[in-house]
Amino acid sequence: MKSTRDLLSRFKIGKSFNLISMPTIELSEEEADRFIDYIVDESVMKNYARVEKMSRPQKNIRAIGFGDARFLYPADHFDESKYKKQWTHNKIILTTSKARGAIAVFDDDLEDIRSIESEDAFMDHLMRIVAKKIANELEEAYYIAETHGLNGFAADDIRSMWDGWRYIINHSQSGQQYYNDVTGGAYIKDACLCQSGASCPSGKSDPDAEFSFPGLIAEQDTNPPYNWEFKYHLMLKNMPSKYKANNGLANMSFLNSDLVTQDYLEALSQRGTALGDAIFTGKMPPAYGRVPIVDVPLMPTNLGQDADGTYGLLGGGNYTDVLLTPKNNLIIGIQRDIKIETQRVPADEATYVFYSLRTTVSIENVNAVVFLRCLEHRC
Repeated sequence: MKSTRDLLSRFKIGKSFNLISMPTIELSEEEADRFIDYIVDESVMKNYARVEKMSRPQKNIRAIGFGDARFLYPADHFDESKYKKQWTHNKIILTTSKARGAIAVFDDDLEDIRSIESEDAFMDHLMRIVAKKIANELEEAYYIAETHGLNGFAADDIRSMWDGWRYIINHSQSGQQYYNDVTGGAYIKDACLCQSGASCPSGKSDPDAEFSFPGLIAEQDTNPPYNWEFKYHLMLKNMPSKYKANNGLANMSFLNSDLVTQDYLEALSQRGTALGDAIFTGKMPPAYGRVPIVDVPLMPTNLGQDADGTYGLLGGGNYTDVLLTPKNNLIIGIQRDIKIETQRVPADEATYVFYSLRTTVSIENVNAVVFLRCLEHRC
């Protein structure tokens, strides 16, 4: 990846660099692509998402299929009524929203920095700080944002600008806004619910629940033979086989907070197996079966419950999520219309650097998502 200094070299920013006289920069498509890479490289989930670099505010992604009816029939029973005449299609429209930000570089700070590093190094250092801050804020918004007021995000909060991955998944069932007419909806599992039985706490029982033990990512039965239940296991079982075939598991990852990973490692240490010891001691990277477990520090761990106990609202609880999906199924759309400009404000003895970019998110195939919500974690 090219450095910021290389990226902005056409503006002759070198030893003669003067932040005050820095020109407005409207990046060309090639330069904007580099800057986009520079920003999103700081993000963890970006490495598991596909970045669509858009030249216009909108871009269509379309899926076409035949639907559920069969195509082949016994010859003796084949007639005109069996002709396949209807197709199913699903269109995803990426529509970017503009986000802006500014940082202030004060004269005193600039003088102090210049005393210990060159102007070139200062510019690169400054841009790296800005890029990392942008990446962190975007990653959180890409995941938790929603436009329906569920979390009460203010109008001046970028988390109210689009529907993030979490909202899309939770509203992808048949008849809902983000259902995929070609492939179907996401597979959503509730870790707060459990099958009826002696081990199911009061208020947690549900006839449709799939877990024997609600709560953490790994729970052990308190009765003999003290079996363990790993919720990663059920997630893998619920991923359709067609996405796991042909080495598809090698392209998948469990994405969750590092707190969930630590709970999993603690459970492995209690089991005392050779594999558990190897993972717990760091000799092997965290994984369940053949699927790696990836820490996403910005995935929220303070989700609460709404009235029906299923949809996690930000704040007020200690619930979190786990996401299982193939690499590049999550989509980040970033328009190449990126601008960087400065404004000198003598009254503040500072120069303000303004940034603007247009971005959005989507999911190409929600049917290739297994989502675990209402998962507890140890603080």
